[in-house]
Amino acid sequence: MRNEHVIATLSPMMKRLFFLVALVACSTLSASAQRLTAFSVGHTNILDTYLSQEKFSGTELGFLSQGVSMRDSSHVSRELTHHASMALAGTRGNDHSLLSALYNFRFGWHYNWFFPAQRVRLRVGGVGDLTVGGVYNSRNSNNPAQARLAFSLDPSACLSWDINLGHQLFTLSYAAAIPFIGLAFSPNYGQSYYEIFSRGNYDHNLVFISPFSGPQLHQMLTFDMHICRTTLTVGYIGDILQMKANDLKYHQYSHGILIGWKY
Repeated sequence: MRNEHVIATLSPMMKRLFFLVALVACSTLSASAQRLTAFSVGHTNILDTYLSQEKFSGTELGFLSQGVSMRDSSHVSRELTHHASMALAGTRGNDHSLLSALYNFRFGWHYNWFFPAQRVRLRVGGVGDLTVGGVYNSRNSNNPAQARLAFSLDPSACLSWDINLGHQLFTLSYAAAIPFIGLAFSPNYGQSYYEIFSRGNYDHNLVFISPFSGPQLHQMLTFDMHICRTTLTVGYIGDILQMKANDLKYHQYSHGILIGWKY
């Protein structure tokens, strides 16, 4: 197969993927029963050997919107999560020379178990996980930017525990998702974006991702304070993203403090 034909076949595949994502998003939004809106601030550590052999560290700001819905007669809930983040990082000699922006969209279904005596709720299932974004290194004159595009299937779970302190109800929750298998875009070692998109030189730029190419983890630990009809949420949010492909290495480790509300 010629390289131009490979590139051409990727376009309709990506269109179908985005259409499916949009369809699921619309259906889930229409039935959403509870929504979390939150902001986060924290620390990030970034390595991308396509741009530099150095590790960059800095501050990351994030926005999270999550909706969970379930019919009264069902034990299956639907989840829709939007997570956008922006980081400004640098090294000792080059402060604030790396700009990173990521958007993560997860949609899926979970089966729910309720244990009233223990005041515990558990949901287990899976989500589709789409990530788009990029990184820009202001110190690079050649190949200054790197794109991020990946889609994976993630096993996920959430455990919640209701706590009564006096007359006040609190909820402690931990949620995690682990990307298991999927596809990601990656240039090859020494390959420029001009070669890929202007000249159509495909060189293994679609790669499989799995725990063997780099274990990844999305996690969130939250503490809810139920006040009248509003729930104040504080906690921790963390992302461990890493991949090894085409003789290139990438990681982005982010840990932040989360504050928001549920309604």
